[in-house]
Amino acid sequence: MAKIEKDFIERDNPTRREFKAEPFIPRKPIPDLGHEKLDGERFYTREFMQKEWDSVWTKTWQIVHREAELEFDGSFLTHSIGKESFIIVRGNDSKIRAFYNVCQHRGNQLCTLESGELDTFSCPFHGWKWNNDGTLNSVFAPELYKQFKDGVPSDELGLQEVKIDTWGGWLWLNMDPNCISLKEYLADYGEHLESYNLDKWTLIDYQTFEWNGNWKHAVDAFNESYHFTALHPDMVQFGEGHDVPIEISGNHSRMINFNETVSEVVEDRDTFTPLRAEMMGDRVAGKMQDIDDGFKGAAKDLHLYYINKRRSEEDEITYYKDMNDEQLVHQYHYFFFPSAVFTNKPEAGNVFRYRPHPTDPDKCYYDFFILINNADNNELPPRRPHKIYKGNGPELYDEAFEGTFPPVFNNVLAQDGSNMETMQWGSKSDSFKGGILCEQEIRVRHFHQTIDKSCFAVVNMGDDGNITHLFRHSGYSRHKGEKWVQIKAVSRIFCPLLPCLRRLHQLN
Repeated sequence: MAKIEKDFIERDNPTRREFKAEPFIPRKPIPDLGHEKLDGERFYTREFMQKEWDSVWTKTWQIVHREAELEFDGSFLTHSIGKESFIIVRGNDSKIRAFYNVCQHRGNQLCTLESGELDTFSCPFHGWKWNNDGTLNSVFAPELYKQFKDGVPSDELGLQEVKIDTWGGWLWLNMDPNCISLKEYLADYGEHLESYNLDKWTLIDYQTFEWNGNWKHAVDAFNESYHFTALHPDMVQFGEGHDVPIEISGNHSRMINFNETVSEVVEDRDTFTPLRAEMMGDRVAGKMQDIDDGFKGAAKDLHLYYINKRRSEEDEITYYKDMNDEQLVHQYHYFFFPSAVFTNKPEAGNVFRYRPHPTDPDKCYYDFFILINNADNNELPPRRPHKIYKGNGPELYDEAFEGTFPPVFNNVLAQDGSNMETMQWGSKSDSFKGGILCEQEIRVRHFHQTIDKSCFAVVNMGDDGNITHLFRHSGYSRHKGEKWVQIKAVSRIFCPLLPCLRRLHQLN
């Protein structure tokens, strides 16, 4: 346990009570997920890329955009995941729907705009039109089609619909028509985040970065803080480094980023250096004098002061009442498999989204959203246009987030981005024998095991022919002392399959 947790638990806290979200501290035991090396092939082979597409991306809920972006009837936006493009639209009946962005005449991409307002979508190739509820509006010159001699079969030519739902003010999409509900998918972590009242938050910036690395390298980088001390030395000046609480739940995971404190890896944890004053004072409290007037202790203890300060203000700032003490000062980091991260403070937060490149496993898209808690519905300045940035470097992130993100954090993103290309290169080296993961990288291991469970089905049978364990796994190698049968991944394995599996075992 980090010293910051001990101080947190032992402090005199008369305000402790029940909250919507269970506190993270004291940390809970994490499961033993093994210590096998992480193979490099998963990051660059097209075979693995295709398995991921078939079993992960087309079978899971994907975060799209804020529901508020579809403010009026006829409002639409387009969104891409891998090789697929979608139209998400609020119809003239006010209902939100999602469709594949594909003309049903010749397969042309129907809409190339990022957003707008339309009653009908017209294919630029031959002029076929669809209403914003997905129904066919008209076919140009239908008399030219022999197959339409008895009339245009409009019911057969509507746009292909995709599952769409909302949670936390966000639109979520799923390509699997037989998927579980979004609420079931988010499970208990979705309930945890309700204390932030995310539906009242306002998007103030959204930018995209094309990185020269596989999307899983990007996920891995943000699913652990073990790298903070080496890669982000500034971060440990105003936040804890690698020794943080971690939890795993189903396909998802979370951790705490300790803020408004100084990492235990730093020798001087007491002094308010200029950087600490900027990031722990101006950024959070608004003015440095707020610290001077009310706090005279060491920099490492500032988080305790802020907790009490915000509790004293909760009648005025009412959303504080829903949050536990940790949420008032620290930053929860929630990862929803396979591609969404929520990381929030009381007043502001970020959402990260990772997307695979349509054709190249050596590239990915990293989407970065910045939101503020706008519970009072304050009028905000217009948002800058969304842009896709290629390459890396601090100046690129300074341009992308000018006025909305502190320069220190811009540099952190540049540091993370700098590793994408070199990680991708190293994964392909014949000298790389597999990634070695420590306990603080358990979320990385869990993430990859979840991918394996989705992409592969493996049955472990005992010598008596009985199935002792049924799960999804990479199954690349035969395990010593055990008999394994690898079968094609399926979304569900039914009991009628068991006799067949036993027969396969006998033949094996």
